[in-house]
Amino acid sequence: MISRRSLLGGAAAAFMWPVQRSRAAPTLDEVVFDPALPVLGNQAGDVTIAEFFDYLCPSCKALHPQLKEIVQSDGAIRLVMKDWPINGDIAWYASRMVHASAALGAYPAVHDAVMALDGPLTHGRIDDALRSAGADAGAVRDMLDQRLGAIDALIARNRTHAEAFALAGTPAFLIGRRLYRRALGADEIVAAVALARKDQAG
Repeated sequence: MISRRSLLGGAAAAFMWPVQRSRAAPTLDEVVFDPALPVLGNQAGDVTIAEFFDYLCPSCKALHPQLKEIVQSDGAIRLVMKDWPINGDIAWYASRMVHASAALGAYPAVHDAVMALDGPLTHGRIDDALRSAGADAGAVRDMLDQRLGAIDALIARNRTHAEAFALAGTPAFLIGRRLYRRALGADEIVAAVALARKDQAG
């Protein structure tokens, strides 16, 4: 069992913003307030969680329902999902299609549906997930054709941020001003949110 002391100790050991950065490193606002990023949870929340994730990442998928529950029960968390498709072309397809669905107002439901897929992903399974979330896969594909450049530019910025932070893989989290370069359990996320609020107050 993880104690609260160990949780907060681990949180305190995280990469703390601001830090000495190279001129090429992104600012905090660039990472979490990119206007192209869809926002889940409370758009005016006092704490932002930014998760670097991949639709083929088993740890990302396993944690997602718990992360959603934390965001919903807290009520004051702003959540942004930073796609970092490091697992090949199918992960890129998933990210592109989900972002294209945002222009049709379907991002939250489509994102959840794709995250909920078990096992290997295929183009067909992703398209079926879109349909199950109420999105027309053909309409989403048409929107992708129109917005491909902007979507790929957003994903490229996410990758640049991940590389600037020397992330080893997904998931990784920026919670408030602290970066966690590893998977976190639900209890650790709750503790990290509390620590972020303490940082703001202090």
